[in-house]
Amino acid sequence: MGPCSWSVGSTCCPDWDTYSPALQAQAETYASLVLWAATGRQYGLCPQVVRPCGRQCDTNWNGMYWSDGTWIPYIFNGTWYNCICGLNLCQCVPQCQLYLPGPVDSVSQVLLDGAIVDPATWRVDDAQWLVRTGTGNCWPLRQDFGLDVPAVNTLQVTYLRGLAVPSALLDAAGTLACEYAKACSGAPCRLPSRVSSVARQGVSVTMVDVDTLLKHNLTGIQEVDQIIVSLNPRGLKGKTRFYSPDLPITRTVTTA
Repeated sequence: MGPCSWSVGSTCCPDWDTYSPALQAQAETYASLVLWAATGRQYGLCPQVVRPCGRQCDTNWNGMYWSDGTWIPYIFNGTWYNCICGLNLCQCVPQCQLYLPGPVDSVSQVLLDGAIVDPATWRVDDAQWLVRTGTGNCWPLRQDFGLDVPAVNTLQVTYLRGLAVPSALLDAAGTLACEYAKACSGAPCRLPSRVSSVARQGVSVTMVDVDTLLKHNLTGIQEVDQIIVSLNPRGLKGKTRFYSPDLPITRTVTTA
């Protein structure tokens, strides 16, 4: 797992075009990986292909879990529904929705029974729920995982998952890539060394040890570190994750 959809800029590197395409690619890979990790591994839009199983529906029969409290029937538009009311609160959710591991940035395609589902008949709520809209439309309760998509009795959703990379972070990655390319080509650069102090001709210079910088996910380049601290002030190593046994299990397609 690594950074996705990082288009590293190079506006602050006037010598960038003088480096070979191979070195440019190497420097961009280095910079994007370092800053992706330094900002908590939270930025980047990764393509995701999933085959959801079962729809989330709270309008036919609920109250199956006594810990949720009893269910209360009500009439809406001439139709009877049952609403879970635990702690005197009712759950109001769409009649037909599927859970997608999020955050969902955008859905590019929904295939049902081998056919593309009209985007006008679905939407995404809370960056995680694929809601079916329109009268009479609903997602299937189950699908046949023994069949490959496209086929009848299959459902597949293709989307981008994650948070878009801020433009300021991409610019910082470009600055870091430039300094890496300079170092790799033997030119003077601003990447820190392990020297903690230098005394020459009566002038003493003390530099922060690189181990201290790495411990705090910093690079030693001021404008780059400002972005890191702004986007990850608590120095998180990764995205905060929450798990719930109530969320449906979604199968991710990893190989075709």
